[in-house]
Amino acid sequence: MITINLISPTGGSGRTSIALNLALLLHELGRDVLLVQADPVNMMTYQLGLEHRSELGLAHCLSEGRALSESIVTAESGLRLLPFGDMQGQDLYSVQNLLARTADPLLNLMGQPPLHDKTVMVVDLPRWPNVWCERFMAISDMNLITMTPDSGSVLSCNALLPALQNSRGASYFLMNRFESTHVLHLDIWTLCKIKLGHRLLPFYLHQDQALPESFATGSPLKDYAPLSQLTEDFQKLSNWIDLEIG
Repeated sequence: MITINLISPTGGSGRTSIALNLALLLHELGRDVLLVQADPVNMMTYQLGLEHRSELGLAHCLSEGRALSESIVTAESGLRLLPFGDMQGQDLYSVQNLLARTADPLLNLMGQPPLHDKTVMVVDLPRWPNVWCERFMAISDMNLITMTPDSGSVLSCNALLPALQNSRGASYFLMNRFESTHVLHLDIWTLCKIKLGHRLLPFYLHQDQALPESFATGSPLKDYAPLSQLTEDFQKLSNWIDLEIG
């Protein structure tokens, strides 16, 4: 199994939208993909165009020993999703404590069918640092750290760099919501290239109003705005990852 994590130390960096669009495009490339929402917000079902929020999900598989097959839902596109599940308060606190004590429940879950050696698991993680990031980074094959072209996003990555060194997977930084006509964005891009070197991906995702509009309609961006620059950006990203994971 190949695990790709979407990580960011700041909010609003686009982790969820990138995870969703990446998973859809890898699925179209013929990959066996499972999109995992390891974020208690648990809104991915709506963004995939599904009508109802899932009550069962990742949290229940870990805390109650439920089978993956009980919680996985399938979108109209054929993409499979493991939502976080509807869990709050003390129950959520308990499952997070369980993960903090041991990685065994997560490792056991990843060994269940329908996951297999060629499954690509794209994981939408909550804001770093937290126990979900720590556990998924320990089993990852690739970490995609999402950034936005502002000083806060760039500076916040300093604290994340040591944790990435302890991750099993290779780590790459992806600039999101970029405007190539903005001088400030270009300056930040140059600084990031100096700071991160080859770990900064040589392409970026453009700012595009079509993205929130596609979510509002429950349609994938590639269907809602097939000719947009951002659709092309996501296609480039998915093709690059498809080559990287072999």
